[in-house]
Amino acid sequence: MTVGGIFGLYSKGATSVRCRRHQMDAKLRKTLDDFPKFSVSQLTRVGTDSQGFTRFELNGEFDRLVQPQGQITWFWLLIGDRAAVCAQWKSVGPGNVATVTADEKEMPEIVGKTLYYLSPAWDARHIWMVLDDQWGWKRVLFQAVDAVAEAFEATDISIVDGREVKTWTKLSRADKCKSTERYAPTLDDTLVSGRPAQLVPGGWDHEHCQLCREHINNGDFGYRDEDDHLLCESCYDKYVKHHDLSFVDDL
Repeated sequence: MTVGGIFGLYSKGATSVRCRRHQMDAKLRKTLDDFPKFSVSQLTRVGTDSQGFTRFELNGEFDRLVQPQGQITWFWLLIGDRAAVCAQWKSVGPGNVATVTADEKEMPEIVGKTLYYLSPAWDARHIWMVLDDQWGWKRVLFQAVDAVAEAFEATDISIVDGREVKTWTKLSRADKCKSTERYAPTLDDTLVSGRPAQLVPGGWDHEHCQLCREHINNGDFGYRDEDDHLLCESCYDKYVKHHDLSFVDDL
C-alpha cells in the first residue's frame, strides 16, 4: 500500500470518527423543542386591576406530564422572540389538559400556538442569552472594585450556621454601575443600624456566573452582556457557543 493510500485510509477513518462524535454531540445538545410544550386552545380575559394588569386564563394541553413543583405554583411559558409570560397553575386535568393564569398588561396572540415550559428554577432570560446570536457577549477581564459596607439590624432573627443573626452587612459596589447587593451576617453583633457606611477597597472581588453561579474572581476572564450579566468561560464555551440548553438539567 502506498503512503498516499495509508493517509487516505487514516483520513477517512478520522472523518468517520469526527462525524460520529458530531452526531453524538448533536444528540446530547438540548434545544427549545426538547422542552415540555403547552398548546394554547383558548385565552380568556378575567379582569383588570387598578395597575392595568389583566388576568388571563390560558386553556390548553401539555405534550407530557408537567406538575407544580412542591409549594411553587408559578413557572415560565416561553413564547419566542425573547418573549415569555410568568404563569400560575390553576387546574390540571386528565390527559395533561391544564388551565393556567398570567397577569400581563398585554398578551400576544397565542391561541393555536405552542409555548414552551420552563421551570421556575430558571429565568426566561437565561434561555434567550444562550440562543440569541445577537445577545452581545464580550470577553472581559473581571477586576475587583471598591465596595461600600453598611451594617443594619433586621426585623426578624435568622439562624445561620446554628447562630442567631439579627445584624447584617449589606455590600454594594462603590461605582454604582450595578444595582446588585450582597448580604452577610455581621460577625460583630455590636455593629448596629446607624453606623456610617464604610468604604472597603477592592471589596467587590467577585461576580457570579448567571448559569452555574460559580465565582468569577478578580483576574478571571468571563463574558459580559450589555446588561452587565456575566458568564464564566466554561458555561460560555459549553452552552452559548453551541446554543445548548442542557444547563437546565445539568446545573
